[in-house]
Amino acid sequence: MPIIDIIGYAAGFLILVSIIPQIIKSWKTKSTKDLSLSRYLIYLTGVLLWLIYGIVIINGPMILINSINLVLASSVLYLKIRYG
Repeated sequence: MPIIDIIGYAAGFLILVSIIPQIIKSWKTKSTKDLSLSRYLIYLTGVLLWLIYGIVIINGPMILINSINLVLASSVLYLKIRYG
């Protein structure tokens, strides 16, 4: 595996790990009043665009990481809408 792909997976992994505490806290407390809905809508749109870009250029790390990130960001958005 090329070193650039390893760097891509490592960077993506760190970004994924960074969103997990927010999901856990929102789920446990059933409170998302301090989260910005517009921030997560913009974030989710950006992740979706990165995923599309990764698919177009056929980049494994981008496709994998952004697919997982799309699910995680959608989870936060769902919790925000549900518990708002």
